[in-house]
Amino acid sequence: MFFSFVLPAYKGRFLSESIQSILNQTYEDFELVVVDDCSPEPIRNIVSQFNDNRITYYRNDENIGGKDLVAQWNYCLTHAKGDYVILATDDDIYEPTFLSEFYSLIKKYPKVSVFRSRIIDINGDGNILWFDRCYKEFLNQGEFFYCFFQGMKGGIPQFLFKKDDLIKNGGFFRLPIAWGSDDATALMLSQNGLVNSQDLLVRFRWSDINISNEHNRDITRLKIKARIKLCKWLEKEIDNVKFDNSEIGNYCRDYVIGGKNVHFKQILLKELKNVGLLDFLPLLEVVRKGRLLSNRDLFSLVYRYLKARFL
Repeated sequence: MFFSFVLPAYKGRFLSESIQSILNQTYEDFELVVVDDCSPEPIRNIVSQFNDNRITYYRNDENIGGKDLVAQWNYCLTHAKGDYVILATDDDIYEPTFLSEFYSLIKKYPKVSVFRSRIIDINGDGNILWFDRCYKEFLNQGEFFYCFFQGMKGGIPQFLFKKDDLIKNGGFFRLPIAWGSDDATALMLSQNGLVNSQDLLVRFRWSDINISNEHNRDITRLKIKARIKLCKWLEKEIDNVKFDNSEIGNYCRDYVIGGKNVHFKQILLKELKNVGLLDFLPLLEVVRKGRLLSNRDLFSLVYRYLKARFL
């Protein structure tokens, strides 16, 4: 089998719509593995409404994702039989041509281990909030790191991974609440580059049940810890990135290596800018203890926060 959609399910509100979008694929040779993470919602009943032999359903004996979301992702991966795996979600939507487009791209770039779709952000009602810019079809590893540092947006349902290479690298990259695990996993598997679709093939939903929209102190603390861990990994990984020796390649190298500290501050500021001043101070202490930034960079972070909030 060529493709496996693996869908860790916990929320039922949009699950039927998500499953239907997968079953609507014009390329029909795939499996859909739904793993119910011991949800209190009627996940089994929702799945059973679809009479399609491409669907298999499993229910965890305990809620794995509530303790370690990436552990749940990696457990779900063990059920996949396909050569390429897509980690679907219980609230996002795929365009019907998603698989057919990537089938062609995989045949064109057989050595590449990670593929990326352009995405559309939608709200809980399905209305468009934003759509992704268009990147060139093939990016070598250095160009991919450059685009990431430039703000390339990531989301786990938009990626396809070569399963064997993903498993060889230890599975999905483990970060608290999986915050940044999508980007880190893609970067980790990009030794042979990244391939982008030119079409908008995934609709990523932002709603009131999405952890991406939560900004309370506890969630933000976990997000900051995840960002610190990601930045520390990036700091080490940059030394191994393959930049080509062209003029563009040299520019990408200088930008990524020379600007990494600025980028790290931007990553952390993105998490901090939505919190109030009373919450900011203890969260800043989390950043300080992470030993990622110098004292000068910490002062710069405080200045940028105050400027964003009050000026």
